[in-house]
Amino acid sequence: MQIKNMERFEKILVISLGGAGDTLLATPMLEELRLAFPDAAIHILTMQARAPDVLRCNPCLDRNIHHEFMREHWWKSLAFCRRLRRERYDLSLTVMPQNRLEYNLVTLLIGARMRLGFDFAIQCGALPGVFLTHRIGENTGIHMADNDLRLISEGLGRKLRLPKHELQLFLTDENRAFAERFLVEQDLRGCTVIGFHPGSGTTKNLELKRWPAPKWAELAGLLLEDEEVRILMFGGPEEQSLRDRIRELSGTGAEKLIDVPAGDLLDAAAVIEKLDVMVCNDALLVHVAVAVKTTVVEIMGPTPPLSTGPYGDGPHRIVRTGIPCSPCYGYSRYGIRCVNAEFMACLQDLSPVSARQVMAGPKTIQKDSDPPQ
Repeated sequence: MQIKNMERFEKILVISLGGAGDTLLATPMLEELRLAFPDAAIHILTMQARAPDVLRCNPCLDRNIHHEFMREHWWKSLAFCRRLRRERYDLSLTVMPQNRLEYNLVTLLIGARMRLGFDFAIQCGALPGVFLTHRIGENTGIHMADNDLRLISEGLGRKLRLPKHELQLFLTDENRAFAERFLVEQDLRGCTVIGFHPGSGTTKNLELKRWPAPKWAELAGLLLEDEEVRILMFGGPEEQSLRDRIRELSGTGAEKLIDVPAGDLLDAAAVIEKLDVMVCNDALLVHVAVAVKTTVVEIMGPTPPLSTGPYGDGPHRIVRTGIPCSPCYGYSRYGIRCVNAEFMACLQDLSPVSARQVMAGPKTIQKDSDPPQ
């Protein structure tokens, strides 16, 4: 049900309670929202730990609001929603992929006059018809970022202004200075520098998106046969043991498999901006790399490449086995649950040799979502 396009909104709240990667995928929609309502106060509400980082310095927003609903006592979250209710928002937009009853309940408690969101293809008790005043159906045949843009074009009936949409991440001079110092300190000038992110989120069994550590170690060995190659490993402190395991299995020292400090996300993004290519599981840093225009090779198993792969028309590649049961994961309250006779065959059977073939000539990688032959 579309909101009449003559509606005027003075105060708008975007609700993005998913991961930081999901929030980054909503940035093209934020840009169109600002163009559609140049005089409105646009606020955004996030919940996951690094989501505010991907919005830092975003000129489309007047206020970034953060509350960790999953960690706070319910009565503190209820009080928080009541405070936001006093803002008297004219409109709230709930972006992808918030397909849970709790997310829609938060939207209701905040109580914008009009509440726009999605009817998801997987029904799991989220009851959007009860908590939202207006809804559009999820389109499973397009990217998640493009579904968010449909909130503007279909939900609000506003013509999209931009001919091309890109993920937006705003790095500062300080972030880029950090990257320059790091490259000099590691003596990486003149090298082919490749990034690895072997980790992922862990909620709802999302650690099952990870390519196994021995596969990463084998790929590292293949790449490091070239004496000019160095590999930078990214990830949070909770993934340090994973990076150490890959280094141990590869038999390569820290001078060639180099950890990037797990500090400020935008500092890490500035380092990624300097890479020749970034290799990732389906996780936040895929979208960070796309936003800073670094070529991505994404390792995908249970998640859908069409909706969560690298966004846009950059020279990116997706590496997957393409077995019949993959992808199997959709937007629901349930996590990844493999039912294949060979557990997680979509990743276990993915060869590092195939991945290396896809990466051949990192400067000239072409977009191709088909599995390597």
